Amino acid sequence: MPLQPINSWQSAPFLRLLIPFAMGILSAYHFNISASLLQKTAAIAIGILLIFSLASITLKFKWIAISGLAIHTLLFTLGAALCNQQDLRKQNNFIGYHYFKNDSIIAKIEEPLIQKSKTWKAIANIVAVKHQGQWTNTTSKLLMYIKNDRLAASLATGDDIAFSAPLQKISNNFNATGFDFVRYCAMQQIYYQLYLPDSTKIICRKNGNSPKYFLYKTRDHILSILKKAISEKTAQSVAEALLIGYKEDLDKTLIQSYSNTGVVHIIAISGLHLAMIYSLLLRLLQPLGNNKWKNYLRSILILFVLWGFSFITGGAAAILRSAVGFSFLLISKSLGYKNNTINAIAASAFFLLIYNPFLLWDIGFQLSYTAVVGIVLFSGYIERWFYFKNKLLQLIWQVNAVTLSAQVLTLPIILYQFHQFPNLFLFTNFLVVPLSGLILYAELLVLVVSPIPILLKWSGQITSFLITQMNGIIERTNRIPFALTKNIAINLPEAILLYLFIASILIWLIYKNRKGFIASLAVLFLWLFIRNLSFL
Repeated sequence: MPLQPINSWQSAPFLRLLIPFAMGILSAYHFNISASLLQKTAAIAIGILLIFSLASITLKFKWIAISGLAIHTLLFTLGAALCNQQDLRKQNNFIGYHYFKNDSIIAKIEEPLIQKSKTWKAIANIVAVKHQGQWTNTTSKLLMYIKNDRLAASLATGDDIAFSAPLQKISNNFNATGFDFVRYCAMQQIYYQLYLPDSTKIICRKNGNSPKYFLYKTRDHILSILKKAISEKTAQSVAEALLIGYKEDLDKTLIQSYSNTGVVHIIAISGLHLAMIYSLLLRLLQPLGNNKWKNYLRSILILFVLWGFSFITGGAAAILRSAVGFSFLLISKSLGYKNNTINAIAASAFFLLIYNPFLLWDIGFQLSYTAVVGIVLFSGYIERWFYFKNKLLQLIWQVNAVTLSAQVLTLPIILYQFHQFPNLFLFTNFLVVPLSGLILYAELLVLVVSPIPILLKWSGQITSFLITQMNGIIERTNRIPFALTKNIAINLPEAILLYLFIASILIWLIYKNRKGFIASLAVLFLWLFIRNLSFL
């Protein structure tokens, strides 16, 4: 059975808004478009729209493409302007324009400190710099490494510290195929790092009443409950990652095993976790009934829990995408509107990029959106490949159909960013995804019964047992010789061509258009040609 046509342009207005907006962000970052050029372009577009609004109905219909172009131009300039505005390097108060060696600095701690083998790591925001006796307000994120254990242990989110120590630009210490740490930090607006030895004189001012402080205190309280309930260290670290995205205690070898078997999304807090909590909340609140005001109350309670969970986990791109997406779906459902999944996905991306344009380069953001769009577009079609009369076999195939569909659009990114492919991802996802759902619910039970010691102990033992079984499946699968294909190095043009190939196939499947099939073959041959050139 063919795919049903997707009338996205008419039924998903946010998709039409998202494309020019994202193009503006990309253009501003890569081509450094000036603010004056953006202002002039926006003024021309607004002028065209004003003139168009005064035209007759006949002319409006005849020249409707001009108004569409003007609207897309405005969206393009909006995206570019927001990218310029949030790019700290383009701000007059950027620390790079005011700092000189041995200047004094005041910085605000933005996140809880993390203990490393020899130092404590912290993310701070530089708020002022003192040069030649004069303080200047500045802005820049700073990666700090603090040697003094007593000082580090006393610092909390929101605290201010003053010191005099040399800043260093973040640099890469890697080979040609290694991790680009400079680019990774730049996408988080971090351009400088600092090492504070024991001998550094530091003045600290406590500001422990910031909203972030209370969020992180809540997170620390949850971590303390998990540590009390689960004694086994490996199971404990996985429980922390799976529930609230805290990965600092995870063993690197175990993380690599999760990555090699294609289930790293289990411990990289994602929309999967929020979907499970959303499903649980719907069941728990079902007794409220279905009249108008009870639906409003149910939606408010669900939104409160989902957003609270999202902030406690640190607001990762994937979890924010899900929170915004579920918010749109809940609000539109409460108001009686028919939900359009593609439109909700596009709307969540649009508003997240308004909040932070640099999420566009976040790998979690990319994988999260491509996975969910792949599921929406392909899961129904793939599911119809096979039909089993046996309900259990049909359920097994449905789970695998969703896993396959999620891989369709994430594959080019995985190959481009990680240069490897987990060959047994279907097997591991089929076993691990349902098991991780049970573990998540077990951990929520741990939190609920935590005031009762005996119930906390029993629920912790159950959770630890389930996590141990899950880790065993992953580690045994990882030891299979053909579990992973490595060293698949593709460049950006090859990744783009893979997406064009997928798009052509999609057009062919939806509309049974022979041109789509021909285009897919042409793109495939071009990809193979460029691929062969890369080996010369």
